[in-house]
Amino acid sequence: MKQGELFNDVCETYNSTSHSDADLIASTSTDQIGQKPIDEVECIKCGIHQDISNFNVMPSGEIKRTCRSCKAGHRAVINKLRAENKYPDEDYSCPICTRTIQEIGRHGQKSMQSWVLDHCHETETFRGWICKPCNTGIGQLQDNPDNAHRAFEYLVKHRMTNGI
Repeated sequence: MKQGELFNDVCETYNSTSHSDADLIASTSTDQIGQKPIDEVECIKCGIHQDISNFNVMPSGEIKRTCRSCKAGHRAVINKLRAENKYPDEDYSCPICTRTIQEIGRHGQKSMQSWVLDHCHETETFRGWICKPCNTGIGQLQDNPDNAHRAFEYLVKHRMTNGI
């Protein structure tokens, strides 16, 4: 039996009563597709192993790895910092890539048409307003200046090697 068929069978079984997505994921069979049932997850923020009901489960079955408590705490920090730090004016440009919001969102993507509040996750302090692509890049580099410096050196080396 394929995974999609198994999930559909589980959904049909649970159709008569109300259950969360977490119940469906946790109940999938182990013997038909070799997956273990998931009943607890470790939060990537606080490191605490918790019941799966403390996490958001996407319709695709993906379990978000930040617990609801940490997510609520993060949202509170963001809301506080937004209240304390004025949103940029129209002539503002990203301090990293120097593009304006008009340049960033020129293709009409809604998520690219506003500035992102950037903050330090360790100190919970405001760093500035930046564009979504730069915020994503900083996040992928784990907010670590050493990683950013190595990325910089990597790009410079390629340019030097290829005469760019």
